[in-house]
Amino acid sequence: MKKSFVRKTVMLLTVHISILLFVLIAYILNSYQNAVDGVEQSAGNFIGLYGNELENKLENGDRVLEQLVYDNTEYIMLQSNSESDRYYASMHLRELLEDNMSNDRYIDFAVVAEANYDSYVCVTKNGVSYKIKEKAREFVMEQVNKMQINAVWSYISFDDKTYLYKMYVWHGRCAGVFIELDDFMSSKSMDDAQGMQIVLEDNEGNIIGQTGEEYAEPSHYANRYVTKEYTLAEGMYLLKTYTSMGEFVEQLTAGGIIVLVIIAVSLGFGVVLMRTIKKDVLEPTKNIQRNMECIKAGDYNHRIEENYQTVEFESMKYSFNKMMDEIVGLKIAGYEKQIELSESELKSIRLTLKPHFFLNALTTISSLSMQGKNDEIKLYIDALSKNVRYMFKSGFHTVELSEELRHVENYFEMQELKYPGCVFHFVSMEEGIENWKIPQMLLHTIIENEYKYAVSMDSMLSIFIKISTKQVEGEEMLCIEIEDDGKGYPEQIIRDFTDRDIQSQDGSRVGLWSLKKMLVIMYERQGLFTISNISPHGCMNRFLIPKKAVHEVTKE
Repeated sequence: MKKSFVRKTVMLLTVHISILLFVLIAYILNSYQNAVDGVEQSAGNFIGLYGNELENKLENGDRVLEQLVYDNTEYIMLQSNSESDRYYASMHLRELLEDNMSNDRYIDFAVVAEANYDSYVCVTKNGVSYKIKEKAREFVMEQVNKMQINAVWSYISFDDKTYLYKMYVWHGRCAGVFIELDDFMSSKSMDDAQGMQIVLEDNEGNIIGQTGEEYAEPSHYANRYVTKEYTLAEGMYLLKTYTSMGEFVEQLTAGGIIVLVIIAVSLGFGVVLMRTIKKDVLEPTKNIQRNMECIKAGDYNHRIEENYQTVEFESMKYSFNKMMDEIVGLKIAGYEKQIELSESELKSIRLTLKPHFFLNALTTISSLSMQGKNDEIKLYIDALSKNVRYMFKSGFHTVELSEELRHVENYFEMQELKYPGCVFHFVSMEEGIENWKIPQMLLHTIIENEYKYAVSMDSMLSIFIKISTKQVEGEEMLCIEIEDDGKGYPEQIIRDFTDRDIQSQDGSRVGLWSLKKMLVIMYERQGLFTISNISPHGCMNRFLIPKKAVHEVTKE
């Protein structure tokens, strides 16, 4: 008795997946906990070292500032009435600033200022722009005019650069040091900050600087990060590190032995599984594919003859051979019947359109005769003969766009005899599309419809025909838009044509429904013909014509 390879494969896969799932869960739980502990410990160690380094930079700035302030008699001389005394005091203070700056790597510039005589001394490192120096001078002189301020580490921005600064102000004098924030936050410790974002906040929670990896608004996604904090400048600033949960992956190394077990077990079951699939699935599948390729090549009498070891493929072979016997005959018969039905339907549409045209022509000749316009009748009959020859060239098929346009122009000439001066028409056509094939009588039917429902002897009707190419869902199509400035379609006609696709009960507008039905049959597509009204008045007829018709009733 033949076995079911599906049942056998499901059983093996179930055992395989159960073992893998058990081992994998154990490995993940163990490794995850180790990774969390490792990341938290690493982040804690880093924030301690990094925060201590930044604190040292601030303390160093404090020491420099103290040397500038205490036991320095030059500040008194800056307020002397003697200009020479103030000059020499400024020079001595500049030398003092230069000595302190030369021994410090972190301070970007130091300043000394006096309010009474508007004295200002500033020493900067290379790279500080003139614009920043001027803005710093304005800021310092504004501060020195204050009676006294608390000497704490604050921050300010000059020309898109942020500086930490600390300044002493007393008795119209001041001294201060400035450290650029980017230099302040740079550190060799950042080499150990892979996967971390470091943020510096003020005591109000405003972010004033950040470095390391960039995460979008980490404070809004705290549950996705491991966060550690460090207080700077006696609580004035808070240093935070955000370590992404993705960094846990790099810590998942403690379960190496478990991983080896998983791989070994997976390989063992994988070999058994692959041998089974190859024997019971892959080889029969390839054999069936080879048989199908023979049928695809045109050998419809070919059948599957091989014997298979499983119930499923034997059943498939039997069903396939049986269906091929039935389908080949049904497909050919069905295809021929469909062609016959399509041709019959197209002929029916053709018989609907052409008598409609001839009845209008006879009505026009009768009207001209009653008016005694014999010369016009002769011209009308000449134009009519050209239209008749065009219409009876063949059945419903495609013609070149240029040929259809010539026929439409001839039709306009013919109707001008009936409605002199009542119609203005204009054709706009993109270059290079004259040979595009469109269904015969497509444009004629719409123009004939215009004369029947929109043209009157009391006013002039403008008809605009615009023809261009258009990309529709990646396919190039011919777009034909026929617009007039008449009263437009009745709303009931538009609803029936668009929503319900039901022809009006009174038999009016038969040409519209005939064209819509013809396009569906010839191109096997919906939505190629749409009608609508336009503002302030008038109607729009729009066609989308693919390059090639699927079904076409030829002359033969």
